[in-house]
Amino acid sequence: MFVRSFLVAIIVPALLFPSPSWAAAIVGSAGPSTAATIRGASLEQGSNVFSGDVLEVGPGGSGVLTFGHNAMVRFGEETTAELTREPAGVALELLRGRMVFRSTPGQWVVGRVGDAAVRPEKTQEVIASMAYRNPKRVVIASQRGTLLVATAHDGKSVTVPPGEMVELALDDTAPVKPPTAGAAPPPQVQDDDHRGRKWGMWVVLGGGAVLATGLALAEQNESSCLKNVSPATFPCP
Repeated sequence: MFVRSFLVAIIVPALLFPSPSWAAAIVGSAGPSTAATIRGASLEQGSNVFSGDVLEVGPGGSGVLTFGHNAMVRFGEETTAELTREPAGVALELLRGRMVFRSTPGQWVVGRVGDAAVRPEKTQEVIASMAYRNPKRVVIASQRGTLLVATAHDGKSVTVPPGEMVELALDDTAPVKPPTAGAAPPPQVQDDDHRGRKWGMWVVLGGGAVLATGLALAEQNESSCLKNVSPATFPCP
């Protein structure tokens, strides 16, 4: 009788109040990071990151996340991004700052800003960089592979070959997409002006892929950038 009561006392609260690791899907794990936080706590190397988490990097800091199959992302200083696990892979919503990510055939990674999506054109490895020039301008560049940049509100898309970049401009005349019913922004993000905004403009500029963010993920050794980051759930080939 005592054992039954003891088990009920443990199981019932766990079912009623699941921990974040039970309630949300794991997106990836943290690599070497400095001045980076999630929900007010420092991002520790090897810790798991969950769908819906918002990562914030302070001045002089950087954040690294790995997703398995050699896919990863590096965030620059003064950057905020939301992480989501989607059926097709991992989505990175850049709210401010800059980032460079690697998407591989084994682990699909998509960058987002408002209703614009940045993904591989085909099933290939790509390295893409995204950076806010100012609150109304975002530069997207390809360091490796061809990118497909598409906006949902008008169905437009453009390909960005390696070494080239495209600049998106916020369309202030377009209505802001209403939030999904029942959805609430993560508590640690105070400014979500970029969410659902309409972005447009397709001007491809030659050269300067690395200049877009100042983050040279492509110059790092493929294995050394993931060294010492080997949680069992995200093996690195």
